[in-house]
Amino acid sequence: MDQKNNEEQVVKEAKATTITYFKEKQNLDVVITGHEFGPKDLQSIYISGHVKDDKDKTFNITIKYSGEKYTIGSISKSKSLKLKY
Repeated sequence: MDQKNNEEQVVKEAKATTITYFKEKQNLDVVITGHEFGPKDLQSIYISGHVKDDKDKTFNITIKYSGEKYTIGSISKSKSLKLKY
């Protein structure tokens, strides 16, 4: 798989991981608004977005990836977004 297709696959899986996390763990529907790859040696991608129908409740989430495994790294959020821990 070439690098462009590989990056597209990482973005697709990272977005799906983010949406699933917020739906299953936080009972929230979210809208993804952007992404940015971290340093290559860290194998991470930063996903940004907001709660559906509430653009004031924003988040940035780090998704770590290794092969086919995608995990939540860290989450930063706006003050108005309350999460269950």
